[in-house]
Amino acid sequence: MFAGCFCVSEKPQFERSEPNPRATLLFVGDVMCHAPQIAKAKGVNGYDFNSCFKYVKPIFECADYTVANLETTLGYSEPYSGYPRFKSPAALAEALAAAGVDMVSTANNHTLDYGAEGVLSTIDIARKCGFEVIGTNIPNPLRVRIKGIDFAFLTYTHSTNGIALPEGVNVPMLDTLAMARDLAAASDADCRVAFLHWGAEYSSVPSRGQRAVADFLYRAGCQIVIGSHPHTVQGAVCDGRRVTAYSLGNFISNQSGHNNEGGIMARVTVEKCADGCQYWLDIEPVWVDRSDYTVIPKSVGDTLVMNSRAQASYRSFMSHTAKLFKKSL
Repeated sequence: MFAGCFCVSEKPQFERSEPNPRATLLFVGDVMCHAPQIAKAKGVNGYDFNSCFKYVKPIFECADYTVANLETTLGYSEPYSGYPRFKSPAALAEALAAAGVDMVSTANNHTLDYGAEGVLSTIDIARKCGFEVIGTNIPNPLRVRIKGIDFAFLTYTHSTNGIALPEGVNVPMLDTLAMARDLAAASDADCRVAFLHWGAEYSSVPSRGQRAVADFLYRAGCQIVIGSHPHTVQGAVCDGRRVTAYSLGNFISNQSGHNNEGGIMARVTVEKCADGCQYWLDIEPVWVDRSDYTVIPKSVGDTLVMNSRAQASYRSFMSHTAKLFKKSL
């Protein structure tokens, strides 16, 4: 369990004569890179984002597999840019990889910000950093074997901000026919994971549409649904046989509005049993210190000395997040 976590489901008790295969998956929210973050990371020898992830790196290293939503394109050369058209230095991906991220999803509403060139450079840089990539130009599902368990990862987005698909580019859209087909193709996997870019921005409550899509995915054979895009944390549930985290919020960004100064990390433990997999879920909130864009998990933030302004922001975010999970700080 995370040191600063909220336990969403109790650990199941299994009767077995020998240990079953077990894997821990860690999901983090939107990796965004606004212009002030780019400026802060720039030094005389280029860009360096490593310090942003110094506190979460030990948590990543304790998971068997870590997945992030990469909500920016990546490029090899300047000019770089933040909102509304995101293009980040390759150093951002290098820092995520050094911290322990294993997979990134590139299917989101900013995936076409720099057209086909941006799509191709993002995939190229991500793969050179050692990531498994799901999303643009990569067919669903992507199969990965982790600690003796066969996973199928799928990803979809509700929008590309109205930008038409360039020639030679494919973006998996939130379409029930496509999702049913893709899940059927992964029916032999032990566990199927859908990473969705959906919902209303800045809403802390999952919409009726999100709930309907999640229910559809479970009927079609999915077991884990992880959401991004609202830039705020939404609820999460786990009943032992399936897991839903409607929105993980922001993992790193320069956003400072109400309740979008951070997000949650969702750790899903998967145990393969004779009658299928069992799941339990822990979450730990993370908050971004915008003075230097350091991602601070609750287990660390509760021990840090901060100035009064940062402390007030940190406590406000943590209090709001605790209420979503009906936890007391």
